[in-house]
Amino acid sequence: MDANKDYLNVKRTDLLLVLKHLETLVVSLDRIGSSSVDMGQSESDIMLREFIDDWSVCRKLSESRTVLSKYFSTDLGDDDMDELERELQGVPYWTWSNRKP
Repeated sequence: MDANKDYLNVKRTDLLLVLKHLETLVVSLDRIGSSSVDMGQSESDIMLREFIDDWSVCRKLSESRTVLSKYFSTDLGDDDMDELERELQGVPYWTWSNRKP
């Protein structure tokens, strides 16, 4: 295995941006989970949905993915895939018929 492929040089500002997004999401979700103990399912669902919408969770996750993705080669290999596409092959996604991880 090529030792150089085991490490990436990532700009500190990029890494900090992603870590800040993750910190916001992880701590907030933990607090939402703790707060929802005394609520009904409906109230808990509303609180979680409000957090996802009001705190731009999808945008933060997408931005984080974009920031980290730029460190991978976009050159196509013999399989017509770039490096990141190849590494992420087979990652599970939610679908209506596959709702459970």
